Amino acid sequence: MRKFVFATVLALAAILLLAPTQLRADGLDTFIFTDVASDNSFSLVMTWQLPSNPTPDLAISGTGFQFDSVSVSQIFDGVDQGIVTDLMAFTNPNTSELPWQFLDSYASLSGSGIMYSGDESNPTFIPGTYKGVDYFNLDLSGSPSNATLRIVSAPEPSSILMLLTGFLALAGILAAKNALA
Repeated sequence: MRKFVFATVLALAAILLLAPTQLRADGLDTFIFTDVASDNSFSLVMTWQLPSNPTPDLAISGTGFQFDSVSVSQIFDGVDQGIVTDLMAFTNPNTSELPWQFLDSYASLSGSGIMYSGDESNPTFIPGTYKGVDYFNLDLSGSPSNATLRIVSAPEPSSILMLLTGFLALAGILAAKNALA
């Protein structure tokens, strides 16, 4: 009997650990945009969060989607600029001249790689690091700077709490069986 319970717990843990990141329930994605000019004439770091499965304010099927009011923390040339409200737009990698594009009031990022999956009305961001070029911010010679957008996924505390509750219930069952034996 103990072998069966142990095998069940081990199989459940393996399924949870190997589940694709697109199956997360209610997590938040943290976006970190870093833009440093090739001649080091400026640096820009922007950070914001969106739900893992957000509902865009504007979505055009096959083209892209946008969020109208996103709270963004900005650091320009090492000086904290505070939090601003900004518009964020993402283009579809299959229809754009560029494989993907991120755009806001202060920067743009064009590069390769698929940043989200699903339809534009219900996108799911794919965690990872995306490198590209920022055509909005040019260095002193007029060349676009290199930029990076990093998407980091973190589960909500409710997901972690549910997982721990399940493991505690199994531990309680095993302890009760040991006490009766």
